[in-house]
Amino acid sequence: MRKIFHYTLLFMGFLALLSACDMLSLSETDQEALDSLREAGSDLTKAHPFDFYIYHNNRAGAQWICAELDMKGFQASVQEGAIEGEWLCLARLSFVPSIEKLTEVDQLFEEIIVKYGGEYDGWETIVISE
Repeated sequence: MRKIFHYTLLFMGFLALLSACDMLSLSETDQEALDSLREAGSDLTKAHPFDFYIYHNNRAGAQWICAELDMKGFQASVQEGAIEGEWLCLARLSFVPSIEKLTEVDQLFEEIIVKYGGEYDGWETIVISE
């Protein structure tokens, strides 16, 4: 049975995301999220569908981010953000959850944000128990 498990990471700002110290914090936060998934009954040996959220202040920037993520194996689409004038690149990827994979994704997003601008606003997935 699947239960929806919503976990969104919030980051204090673009500069915090770029610092090496905060990459450790991201890994720690990701590990806490994985621990919460396990405690909720999720089988972390099975692939989980992850949704990642990257916001940009213009549509073209969000489209460039999505295009690059598509080339990296994500399924990415541009949508209007909840705040007027903000655009969301919603990137989806399924994989077996691990701190190593989430750290790899965090580093990829850091590189993309340096290149195109924007703000990474975290991820969510569901509990997969069977």
